[in-house]
Amino acid sequence: MFERAKLFDDLNDKENAIKTLFESLPIAEKYNLIEPQININVLLGSIYTRNFDFTKAKPKLYKAKTLAHRLNKQEFFARAYNGLFIFHSKSESDSSEYYIKKVDFFVKKSNDIKQKIAINGNFGMFYIGEKKYALAKNYFLRAIDYAKSINQKKEILNNQANLGIYYMSGEKNYTKAVEIYKDIISQIDDDEYPYILSNTYLNISYAYEMKGDYKSAMFYNNKYLEIQDIVYIGKIEKASQEIETKYQVGKVEEEYKHKTQELVDRQERNQKLMYLLLTLLVLVAVIFYVFFQNLKLKQKNKIKDLDTDLQYKIISATLDGQDQERNKISEVLHDNVSATLSSVGLHLSAFESNLTPEQRSDLRKTRALLKQAHDKVRDLSHELVPPLLVKFGLQFALKDLCENNSNSIVQFTYNSELPKNKKFDHEFETKIYYFVSELFNNAIKHSQATEISLDLKEIGDKLQIIVSDNGIGFNTKEQPLGFGLTQIKARVKNMNGNVKLFSKPNEGTIITIIVKE
Repeated sequence: MFERAKLFDDLNDKENAIKTLFESLPIAEKYNLIEPQININVLLGSIYTRNFDFTKAKPKLYKAKTLAHRLNKQEFFARAYNGLFIFHSKSESDSSEYYIKKVDFFVKKSNDIKQKIAINGNFGMFYIGEKKYALAKNYFLRAIDYAKSINQKKEILNNQANLGIYYMSGEKNYTKAVEIYKDIISQIDDDEYPYILSNTYLNISYAYEMKGDYKSAMFYNNKYLEIQDIVYIGKIEKASQEIETKYQVGKVEEEYKHKTQELVDRQERNQKLMYLLLTLLVLVAVIFYVFFQNLKLKQKNKIKDLDTDLQYKIISATLDGQDQERNKISEVLHDNVSATLSSVGLHLSAFESNLTPEQRSDLRKTRALLKQAHDKVRDLSHELVPPLLVKFGLQFALKDLCENNSNSIVQFTYNSELPKNKKFDHEFETKIYYFVSELFNNAIKHSQATEISLDLKEIGDKLQIIVSDNGIGFNTKEQPLGFGLTQIKARVKNMNGNVKLFSKPNEGTIITIIVKE
C-alpha cells in the first residue's frame, strides 16, 4: 500500500496518495511495524509540506522522528530529519539550520548512497538560497563524489550543473561556469537527459552573456530553444505514461488488498495450526473413505457396463442370427417352395384335357387352393425380405415403405440427400431397413402422430438416419425404452454406431441413428 501511495504521489495524484497512506497507517500501527510507520508519516509530512499545509505536516514529521529514535537506525534518522529540514526550510523557520546539521550527521553514518546524493544536493541548493556559497559548494562536491562511487551519471551531471550555479552566483566566475557546462554538454549523448541539457544550454547562455560574449550567448540560447521541442515531447510522453499508469493502478489495487489479507492471515495462522492439522487428518480420513467408496462404485459400474455390453452383444447376435434365418427361409420359399408350387400347377394343367366334368370341377378347386398356397408363400417371402430391397437397394425399399404406410390418418414423408443410385452392402441395407421398420411400427402404435418423416444423409463415411414425428412424445427420464428400441440400440452399438433419442411430452419424438457404412 505504501508503494502504491508513492506511485500516486509520483503521478501528482495527492488525494489518492494521502487516502492510501491513511488506509495503510492503521495496519502498520496495529501490528507495531515501526519502519512502515516512519515511511508513511514522512511521506504524509512531505506531501503536506509541498502543499504548504504546514499545520498537518508538522505532527506527522515529528511522529516519524520519535519512531526513528525507537528504531535507532541511521537511515531512518536521516529520513525523518530530512523531512523536518524540508518542512522548516519551506516554512522559512529558523530551525532549518539545526535540522540540516542533524541530517548531515545521520547521512554520514548511513549506508544508503542514493539517499546521501539526494540530501547533499538538497543542502547545496538550500545554502545557495541562504547565500552561504562555501557550504553549498562543499555539499555539491560531496554529492558528485557519492554519485561517482556508484556510477550514477544523471546525478553526477545534475550536481555538476548545480556547481556551475555556485560559480555564477557565489564567485561570479563565469569562465569556470562555462567550463563546467561545456564538460556536461560533452558527456550527454543525443536525446539523453533532455531536461539537464536544456537547463545547461540556458545557464551557459547566461554565463556568456555576463562575460559579454553575446554571440556565444545567442548560440546557446538558440540551442536551448531547439531542445525545448524534445523536452516538450518528453513531457507529453510522460503525461501519457502517467495516464496509462493511473489506469493500471486500479488493477494493482486488488493485489495490494490481497497482500494485506495475506499478512493478517499469516498472523492468525500460528494460532490455528493445531486445529488445521487435526482438520487435515479428518479430511484425509474422509477423502480415503470417499476414494474407497468411489473405487467400489467404479468397479460396480464397470461390471454393470460389461454386463450391459454383453447383453447388447447377445441381443445383436440373436437378431443377426434371425436375419440370416429370415434370408434363408425367404430364399427357400422363393426359390424352392414357390417354384415347386408353380411346377405342380403346370402338371395339373396337363391332366385337365383328359378328365371328366366332375374331375375338372375338383381340379379347379385344387388349383384354387394351390394358387392360394402359392400367394401365401410369395407374401411370406416378401415379408421376410422385401424384393425391392434385394433388387433396387435400400433407398427404393424405404421410399416404398413410407408410401405403403401412409394413409388418411398418418402421412409418411421420405427425404434423402444420398445419390439416387447409391447402394450399400446387402447385409448392411437389410439391418437399416429393419431398424426403420421397427421405428415406424413404434411410431404408429404409440405416438398418435399425424406426420412421420424419414431423413437420410451421408456424413463422411457414415450414414445418418433420422425418424421424427409430431406425436405426443414422452418423458425419456421417467419412461423406460421399449424392447424394440432396446434391440435397435444393441444392434447399432454392435455396428460401432450410436442412437440418440430426443422426446418431451407434447413435443414429438426424434430418433437419430449414425452408423459406419
